[in-house]
Amino acid sequence: MFKVSNLRKSFSSHTVLNNVSFEIERGSIVGLIGPSGGGKSVLLKILGGVCQADQGESSWNGAHCECTSLMFQEGALFDSISVFDNVAFPLVDGKVPTMTLPKAQQIEVRRRVDTMLAHVGLSAAADKIPAQLSGGMRRRVSLARALICNPQLLLLDEPTCGLDPVASSVIMQLIVDLHREHRPTTIMVSQDLRRLLPVTNRILALFHGGIVFSGSVSELVASATGELREFVSCRYDLDGSDSDVGQAAAYFVP
Repeated sequence: MFKVSNLRKSFSSHTVLNNVSFEIERGSIVGLIGPSGGGKSVLLKILGGVCQADQGESSWNGAHCECTSLMFQEGALFDSISVFDNVAFPLVDGKVPTMTLPKAQQIEVRRRVDTMLAHVGLSAAADKIPAQLSGGMRRRVSLARALICNPQLLLLDEPTCGLDPVASSVIMQLIVDLHREHRPTTIMVSQDLRRLLPVTNRILALFHGGIVFSGSVSELVASATGELREFVSCRYDLDGSDSDVGQAAAYFVP
């Protein structure tokens, strides 16, 4: 069980997170939803160790999370190095190009990166730089880099943001397929609820710095009220065909 307890974060006088607490099951995919500017990205950055909370903690049954990967919104790739070296980066402590590593380490890094690039369909792009790729391909590189260390906790910040429907469907399907294989506990922020909701085990809704809902998609569809229902209804048909959450496969078709 991954547990977050009483997280608080403020910037100057503005409180972004106010006593955020929740628990999620190991190996699950959790969707984190809420209005823009509501603190979702800040929460992921705190959980990913990029940002320090003012108060609170997160842990695995009281123990520290040994391996966490954060896929930033827009990918955050290194523009000056190849796709291969971008994906390899977490494995080599920043020692790129990888040809500078000892021979045995080069062989192991090559094996792991080649396998991951094949998983995301980018074997042919290994020697390209990010500027030579489409937006969807860059997002696949970011996903490969986030998974290369087999993280215990995978944090995905708007993985389909700005992509066309076809590329969005490809990325979301990749997330599902790779999760099925590697089983990281995953927290995914997305405004694309039509694709997000059918693939999640649970939904957390973050509004005004606090968790206002925690439950299954069917519970969200059945019980969302007020501001939460209005937010979800703008992105997902609560009363029509979208509410049939059992037909997940349909949501991978643009």
